[in-house]
Amino acid sequence: MTIHRRAGPVPILSLLVLLGCGDADANRRYLPGQAPGLLAAGAGHTCAVTGSGGVSCWGSNPDGQLGNGTETDSLDATAVVDLDGTKQIAAGSYHSCALGTAGEPACWGWNVGGQVGDGTNRNRLAPFALTGLVNVVQLATGSYHTCALLDDGSARCWGQNESGQLGSGSLTGSAAPVKVFSLPPSVALAAGGRHTCALVDDGTVQCWGGNGLGELGDGTTTDHVFPEPVSDITDGVAITSGFDHVCALRAGGQVACWGSNTYGQLGDGTTTDSPRPVAVADLPSAAAIAAGYNHTCAVLVDGGVRCWGWNAAGQLGDGTMNDRASPTTVAGAPPAAAVAGGGFHTCLAATNGSVSCWGSNDSGQLGDGTTVNRTTPTLVAGVKL
Repeated sequence: MTIHRRAGPVPILSLLVLLGCGDADANRRYLPGQAPGLLAAGAGHTCAVTGSGGVSCWGSNPDGQLGNGTETDSLDATAVVDLDGTKQIAAGSYHSCALGTAGEPACWGWNVGGQVGDGTNRNRLAPFALTGLVNVVQLATGSYHTCALLDDGSARCWGQNESGQLGSGSLTGSAAPVKVFSLPPSVALAAGGRHTCALVDDGTVQCWGGNGLGELGDGTTTDHVFPEPVSDITDGVAITSGFDHVCALRAGGQVACWGSNTYGQLGDGTTTDSPRPVAVADLPSAAAIAAGYNHTCAVLVDGGVRCWGWNAAGQLGDGTMNDRASPTTVAGAPPAAAVAGGGFHTCLAATNGSVSCWGSNDSGQLGDGTTVNRTTPTLVAGVKL
């Protein structure tokens, strides 16, 4: 549930400049929307790529999702073991994955559906390197499955597949990567609860898997085991997915969403589900987007952050616990380079490289050393991108 983008009018630097992995310069700065993949949030944990190219995680850890070799929750950032030279982090509900600078993926955590990709269903408390996958340029973690985008534009997925979210043409799960069939060359992936979407290199979007609430965006509520085009999106530059909703950032800075809208997570001012994209209402031009389980956030081109949807734990960051069916301003947020949505919390990577979080904190996922929920941003101690 991270930010994914393609080249377009939204300001963007080259990937190597953006990620800056291996650069220990503590004074590195980012522009709004220009830190994709450096911050990720799961159901109850959070991870960040540090300035040295390592990874730090904090929060819930009963399945090893923090990657520190234990099953103990952590209220503070803790280093993932045996990782360096990391350029991207992704977090599923209870598992995490990292992408190395040479395009090599590694995953750890909950593995009951094979989402770690090691060929087993045993949890991994430390990273497992998927040596059979090479030339990976992006990872996308769903709740119970994982996908990788290769440098030729093709995709591989693994994990649970009861709704066809692996795109393999069947409903058979796989504990090792399988090819997504009939997918046009793509530039980004986003994975949700039981579905997956790809941003195609022509600006269109294709999705596959579970569609009971319209999360595939094709105007139906019928599951698909192969990729199918999303209606009305021809100028996409980034995509993100919640549990059962999806949003696309368009070339002009507008955002469109589809799928479940029980809590207003589509941002169109209603709570009506939509199997086709609807425009987010009253949102200034956006530079990046991110979805949590049932909420969505956008980084604006001026570095501000607005969120909408479910707010029972304060995950919208506006100082309340009131759901919002249209964007609300995150109160007191520093200028943002990226945002990540988790189960019931949200985190922000500031343009100065610091990290702040808000929302549910029952497992320490806000990283402030407490288990106190926050309705506005709180600084994560000791983490610098």
